[in-house]
Formats: sequence, structure tokens, C-alpha cells
Amino acid sequence: GPDYQYGYGSVRIQSAIDLMRAGRFLEDSISQSGVYRVFVVVNPGDPQLKVTLAWDDPPGTPNVSPVLVNDVDLVVLDPIGNQKFPWTLGGLHNPTVLAMQTQKNSVDNIEQVVVNSPTAGLYRVEVRGFSVPQGPQPFSLCASPTLVNCSRIGYATLDRTQYGCSTT
Repeated sequence: GPDYQYGYGSVRIQSAIDLMRAGRFLEDSISQSGVYRVFVVVNPGDPQLKVTLAWDDPPGTPNVSPVLVNDVDLVVLDPIGNQKFPWTLGGLHNPTVLAMQTQKNSVDNIEQVVVNSPTAGLYRVEVRGFSVPQGPQPFSLCASPTLVNCSRIGYATLDRTQYGCSTT
């Protein structure tokens, strides 16, 4: 996970370009109490699920806590509805604590959920406008292995991961 010295690490340019070419990212905006939903398809054998949310937060008031002006949350739910939490650091009060994935992140404008050896299935990803006093807040979201940006009207679930050509 991230730390205060290196953040999320260096950018892997080829991987970033491949992700963009594959259409595994989107940009939109969120308002107070809004919810934006997409899905990520994880196939059997996929080694990792990774979902990253980022936004340019409006400038805050110096020396005021919390520093974050607009709190946008990344919520990832596995195929049976269990929440997977983003990386969260110990904060200014405890900067040496290693990043954990046990709670929501209310201090950063980049949130990332990583699940190693994920269960195959459809993961629901939500961007929630928890506290957006200066909005709407534009954001970027990327995900792998397969991001599905569905219509806001609804979604359908399937009873298996593959269907034969003659299957109804």
C-alpha cells in the first residue's frame, strides 16, 4: 500500500497507456449525497482487482483540520456484498503506521482498493458524494481487470461467466 515517503510509487507508463487504451477508466462528477455506480468483472484466475478513485480537491483553509474539502468515497462490494476498503494511512497523528484496508478513507483525494486473489464474479463499485460542499466534484476512476460502465438505468446479473453460442 501507499506510504508518506513514496505515496503509491512510480508511474508505470506502458501499463497506464494500456489501461487507457483498454477503456478501463472514466471521468464524471458527483454532488452531495450522489452515487455513481459501475462494475468490475473478475474472471476465475485473475490475480488482482484494483480500483482507484482520484479528484482535484478545492483549496482548503490553511491550518484547518480536516484538510480535505470534498470527501468523496470509493466503495467496492464483492459478488456477495462484502465491502472491500481502500488503503488508509495513520494520518498526521501517526504517520509511521503502515497503510491498512480496514475502514473508509476520509483524508485523501486518492483512494485505492486492492484485492489480491479476488473471488471471481461481478464487483459493484460506487463513488459516493459523502461531503461535497463545493460541487459538483469532478473525478476519475480506473479499474482492472474489466471495468463495465453501465447505464444509470440499471444492471443485470448472469448465472454463469460463459455462455455457449447456442445458449439462450
